[in-house]
Amino acid sequence: MPMDSECECDLVSKEWLLAKLRSDERDTILIDCRGSNEYAISHIRSAVNFSIPSIMLRRLAAGKIELASTVQCKELKARITHCCSRGTFVLYSDGAPRDPDSVHGILLRRLKQDGVQVVCLEG
Repeated sequence: MPMDSECECDLVSKEWLLAKLRSDERDTILIDCRGSNEYAISHIRSAVNFSIPSIMLRRLAAGKIELASTVQCKELKARITHCCSRGTFVLYSDGAPRDPDSVHGILLRRLKQDGVQVVCLEG
């Protein structure tokens, strides 16, 4: 897998993602790091929008809360917990997570700190 050296993230292609989702969708969580308006206009099917209040985002970045605690849906919370131990998180946004304070940058850093397998979608 190619790597984006500026954000230290393995990059995956759309083709890789499609094959991954077809083979083991339960073990893959696709997270749309864009704002809720952009997500509402268009998003990849099965993607989850990660739009939380800024105070919770800061607490997540500081390691004071877990990713699963930011989610209210029990089914999604269970999938996140499952994927943290043996799955893959695929992050995407309008650009690479070069801004460490962006949702994409914070999620990427936090998931990597937690030892979770995380990749970023190219383009």
